[in-house]
Amino acid sequence: MMATDYLPFKIALTDGQKKKLQKAFAAKSAVTLRVKPEQIGRGDELPLTGTQINKMKKAASERRGADLKMSKTQIEKPHHGVVVFSLLCLVWLGL
Repeated sequence: MMATDYLPFKIALTDGQKKKLQKAFAAKSAVTLRVKPEQIGRGDELPLTGTQINKMKKAASERRGADLKMSKTQIEKPHHGVVVFSLLCLVWLGL
């Protein structure tokens, strides 16, 4: 099985989306976030696949939202030495 490459991509997550990610991390499960076009390309850096990034960019260019499906591995796995959840917790807690 080939390892998936994740690239940092900015999505401005809402507090509700951060909570949803936090719950998915705790439950060790995948999660789907509904992202609005104005959230894409700014804010929190998330590890996304090339396909996911293309989908987000296309949605933003067409001024429409998109569903971002993040796998369990994507949420848990350290990317550039940082676990997504721990990074978001620090942001969410204002630390």
